[in-house]
Amino acid sequence: MATQADIEAHYDVDNDFFALFLDKQYRVYTCAVWDDAQNLEQAQVNKFNRLCSYANIQAGYKVVDVGCGWGGIMNFISDSYLNTQIQGLTISTEQFNFVNSIKKPNVSVDLQPWQSYSAPAQKFDAIISVCAFEHFVSFEDYAASRQRDIYKNFFDWCLNVSTEIAQVALQCIVITRPPSNLMELNDSKYLQKVFPGSALPTISDIQAAIVDKYEISAATRIGSHYVRTLIEWKKRLEINKNVCIERYGQALYDFYIGYFDAAGRCFESGYWDLYQVSLKRATPIRVLSR
Repeated sequence: MATQADIEAHYDVDNDFFALFLDKQYRVYTCAVWDDAQNLEQAQVNKFNRLCSYANIQAGYKVVDVGCGWGGIMNFISDSYLNTQIQGLTISTEQFNFVNSIKKPNVSVDLQPWQSYSAPAQKFDAIISVCAFEHFVSFEDYAASRQRDIYKNFFDWCLNVSTEIAQVALQCIVITRPPSNLMELNDSKYLQKVFPGSALPTISDIQAAIVDKYEISAATRIGSHYVRTLIEWKKRLEINKNVCIERYGQALYDFYIGYFDAAGRCFESGYWDLYQVSLKRATPIRVLSR
């Protein structure tokens, strides 16, 4: 799993840095959904609406957001669903401080990973995790074939902290195949520097991890939407180029432009894809005899 140091190496540059290219309303650092959207702000709201539907969030629910970032979807839920209580988990100190600074009475955040977060007395009615799953496993874990056990542990944790009716909304980048050319190989190496300590799952990894725990009730494949999201982030950072370089230096600006380009190529070629998945608790359909 990516360590706190790995996560902070990327996400703790400076909260104001990310504001130079993310949406102005919710500061969301994950792929938007561009169906009928005219701008990034609306596209991010589209994403929130689908994920809230996939998690079956209702008024009065208690919700946990695993890997909550700057709290975008938590604030959206607070604004959109009456009497909800939303708990965020992050291992980024900057994100933790940012969420706390908003001071919404029904939104709270803990600076700890899911593995060390114990089930509350009142369990969660819905679970959301948006592009945090990609950080649960390292390349060392993959080399040791530990990835599916780690993913299984996560879904066991989900079962343990949630009610019987709780659904899980998962948004996750997946790797679809080995790199097929030198550019894909180089992009893959570059992106390992962008997100140290993190290795992407395959669809079969996720499928294996939910056996006898969850069933997929809905899924949407939106890798092409990430291409457009990355283009928009790049355009916004380019508009703020002078501010970025003055505050953070040319090297950081160039690093992020390279990241947007490399990730965009990975999604365009189909080397990477992105799924949004709704999971319901599995219902046993047969009893195994001993």
